[in-house]
Amino acid sequence: MRYEIRSVKGRAREANHDCAGAVFDGVRGLFVVVDGTSKPGSGQLAYGFVQAVMEACQARFSQGAEDTIHSGVQQQLRSVLTDLHVPLFAKQTGTTSYLVGVASHGQLTLAYEGGCSCGFASAEGGIEWFTPPHCKANWRRDRSHRELALDPARHLITRCYRADRSPDPDFVFRSVAAGERLVFATDGFWAELTDARQGDVLAAPAIEINDVDDDVTWIDVKL
Repeated sequence: MRYEIRSVKGRAREANHDCAGAVFDGVRGLFVVVDGTSKPGSGQLAYGFVQAVMEACQARFSQGAEDTIHSGVQQQLRSVLTDLHVPLFAKQTGTTSYLVGVASHGQLTLAYEGGCSCGFASAEGGIEWFTPPHCKANWRRDRSHRELALDPARHLITRCYRADRSPDPDFVFRSVAAGERLVFATDGFWAELTDARQGDVLAAPAIEINDVDDDVTWIDVKL
């Protein structure tokens, strides 16, 4: 398993409010991508969330937590998110969208709230996104990411990580196989970049990106 991470600050903010992290321990891959909102403290919250979730998940799996079936990983992710909620907000303010993924034993388990997404990248460069964003533009949960990218209401997030609400992620389960390619991304990636541009940045991760308003962050994973 190989992966690339990149995060680019958009023009709309003075600081990047996105954060991402990934690790492969030889058995499983753990991927976290977080998109802080414009509320004060959200950038710091995004960073703290990534660090805390990765440390907690790695500790649990190293101690033998179940990761061979979706339900076992689901239980672990839900527990980690719940356990970290009070300690994180004791130090942080703000709100974030997040997506946490665990790939192990031919399975991918995802937990998410908000606008971050995951998809399969094809050899031709297109991405099949399969995590419906939580936003007012998608209240029926039936619109494609390309449709949502053109609707300003996609910015109105309906679920997120915040102090006054316990984490309540949606879970998505997929089978994965050697040779497949996954992309974990904030909405700055899937909405601000055209389909063709997404293919370009996956082909050349260091390509210059200086014409987007939102922060753009992605993890490119090759199994």
